Amino acid sequence: MLSRKYYKKLAEIFTHGYNESYKNNALITGKIENSNRGCEIVEMQDKLLEFLREDNPKFNEDKFRNAIRIDFKALNKWLDTE
Repeated sequence: MLSRKYYKKLAEIFTHGYNESYKNNALITGKIENSNRGCEIVEMQDKLLEFLREDNPKFNEDKFRNAIRIDFKALNKWLDTE
């Protein structure tokens, strides 16, 4: 069973992936919006959640999903400076 520190690190990794996906797409489209890459990350996240539920029956999926934070305000600010 994974420890809390691993759950936190996994959420950080997915947050980073989503942020980079939004940024890469924004460089193409000029706006912060979802992309195919973001959809692929969601599929990976779903597979990970399936594994985490199997690994730990007490796994709190909602808490994990909430730990993956996308700061759209910061992303839009980043886009305005690019």
